[in-house]
Amino acid sequence: MMIFRVRAVLLASGAAIALASPSPAETSAADGDQQGEIVVTAQKREERLIDVPQSVSVLTPQALEAVHAERFADYFTRLPSANIVEDQAGQTRLILRGINTGGVGATVATYVDETPYGSATSLANGAILTPDIDPFDLKRVEVLRGPQGTLYGANSLGGLVKYVTVAPSTDAIHFAGEAGVESVDHGSTGWSGRAALNLPVGDAIAIRGSGFYRHDPGYIDDPKLGSDVNDGKTYGGRVSLLVKPTDRLTLRGTAFLENIRSNGSNTIDVDAVTLTPIVGRLAHSRTVAEPNNVDYRIYNATAAYDLGSVNLISSSSWGTLDQAAIQDASGLYGPLLTDAFGQPLGALVNQGVLQRRFTEEVRLASSGKRRFEWTVGGFYTRERNAIDQTLDAIDGNSGSRVDAFSPLATAGEHSKYHELAAFANATFHFTRQFDLTVGGRYSHNRQNDVSTSGGALVGGDSQVTGHSRDHVFTYAIAPAFKPNDHLTIYARIARGYQPGGPNALPPAAPNAVPREFAPSTTLNYEVGVKSELIDRLLSIELTGFWIDWKDIQLLADVGGFGVNTNGGKARSKGVELSATLTPLAGLSLAANGAYIDAHLTEDAPALVGGLDGDPLPYNPHWSGTLSADYMHAIGSRADAAFGVSWRYTGRRRSDFDASIGQHPLGAFGQLYAHAGVSFDRFRIDAFVRNLTDSRGITNVGALGSAPNGAIAAAVVRPRSFGLTVGVRY
Repeated sequence: MMIFRVRAVLLASGAAIALASPSPAETSAADGDQQGEIVVTAQKREERLIDVPQSVSVLTPQALEAVHAERFADYFTRLPSANIVEDQAGQTRLILRGINTGGVGATVATYVDETPYGSATSLANGAILTPDIDPFDLKRVEVLRGPQGTLYGANSLGGLVKYVTVAPSTDAIHFAGEAGVESVDHGSTGWSGRAALNLPVGDAIAIRGSGFYRHDPGYIDDPKLGSDVNDGKTYGGRVSLLVKPTDRLTLRGTAFLENIRSNGSNTIDVDAVTLTPIVGRLAHSRTVAEPNNVDYRIYNATAAYDLGSVNLISSSSWGTLDQAAIQDASGLYGPLLTDAFGQPLGALVNQGVLQRRFTEEVRLASSGKRRFEWTVGGFYTRERNAIDQTLDAIDGNSGSRVDAFSPLATAGEHSKYHELAAFANATFHFTRQFDLTVGGRYSHNRQNDVSTSGGALVGGDSQVTGHSRDHVFTYAIAPAFKPNDHLTIYARIARGYQPGGPNALPPAAPNAVPREFAPSTTLNYEVGVKSELIDRLLSIELTGFWIDWKDIQLLADVGGFGVNTNGGKARSKGVELSATLTPLAGLSLAANGAYIDAHLTEDAPALVGGLDGDPLPYNPHWSGTLSADYMHAIGSRADAAFGVSWRYTGRRRSDFDASIGQHPLGAFGQLYAHAGVSFDRFRIDAFVRNLTDSRGITNVGALGSAPNGAIAAAVVRPRSFGLTVGVRY
């Protein structure tokens, strides 16, 4: 594996109320039954949320709308034990229950309806290339905490994020639209537009289409490149066709695209020891611009056939991801090049990432509510990935490429991944009060990897191949006691895994660097209580968990090149709480939070850093959200709504680093408020994010990520004010 590692986040190869525990009043009929129950598909069958024997958060359309959600940062961290690491649009790492070591393989899996999206292998930067999908026109977002290896397979070590889109409907024409504007303090102004249309074509065919365009404001200045250099745009859409040839057969085809065009990172230059700003509170210094362009594509065809007591489902998917990014590497290579060639020089890394993934899943499931409910299925995925990087010399003053010295080095990582799996899940309803859910999955994968390198800095051209095979069995066991329809007490043991793979290394690589890394597994022990009290005016979910993590996968830096390796063990244990209270008509109060202790239980390899007892990166011990929302009728046709929420992120540690260790990061809080009016089919809403203009740090780079001995640190968006206008028909 011969890939440059420059900044820690550019890893190499290799509302507010319903966000925690939705109240019935906030849920439309599309999301539940006629009594307002929340219905989810966490176990690949429709169930009441309160009946699912595991910890699940549901983000309803109303919740996403209330917080004006446009990206992960707007809603994900409001959930218990959820955190993100991000330094630029299109480069986001999701963390659930503290399961993170800064490696390049994802520890949280992502699904869009029936499609697993993103790379399953640790050879394609899957950890930070999480699809940050615009949440407009979704039926809900389900966030499943804890390993989900039985039903969802690879990379669900810490949990799963599942986007459930709105299916076309033959009942009537529906339309929704929204326009908004947002201005960021110390930065620029952005705007957005969204629209969706459902169109029936007879009694058996319907089409639904949606589109969005967003100009993201910038707020990071650069003395050389100008103001607000981290602005950008995001645009895309979805079209879905539903056909019902018979009452028993349903066919659905969906195509989705999203393009992210980011012009720069959200980082500032800070002192490598104290983390105090060097260039300015919201400024960094770069020799060249650092754009990051990411394109998502998902194509899916799903067929469902009702065989009476059994349903047959087939899902075929094709997903692609393309990234083109430039990163200023002058802080790492500039001094070396300037001394070697006697003139002021810098360097840049030009990186392209390609992911191509085909998946097929076929499953049979019992239908209806029965004493014995079951699902069995088979899964196949084929994946092709490529990372190509070029290190070029640039003029230290102008930033222009110096052809005489370029390319200084090239590196490529081309890999193939094949996986075949079989799974089964069953629920036994022994009595009206006692259930037992058990499941298992056997997965086998094989991988091939070709690593190439060239240029004077890496000792000339080389090409090395690597191969690996591994297999794993994951399982889940969850007994549940339900004294009544409004109380569930459950326990759960579940195993998750992350595939291993080859390290294709050049001949000059040290012998200590492993040529293959093993699969990583988590074993989760969990107990929880879900309850609805006082005629469902109060809902509470309390969960305690203990996760043992074996053969953790880590990213090591060897002579400026990234390789995957296994560490020893880690442990995450904690408590999660979600509560919602509706004391008065129109008033909702909510609180959610978590305490997590996630740390190494064995020393990590010396190449990585990290000792027994060191905390896992970017995992706050304490985090939580408090919120209040009030809606009041104005006359007979209008409603006024007000809301406020506060999100707290506790103290954390940065990534493991063998040279400078982990940086301690301070706690910070963010205050959000909104007020609006809705009448008939229209609504208008004003909002403010980060009202107190908090300066929290969300990611810290390695040495060389900024010039002159500084390092790059990503910061939260400053205070911003916005206004949205919407219509729904």
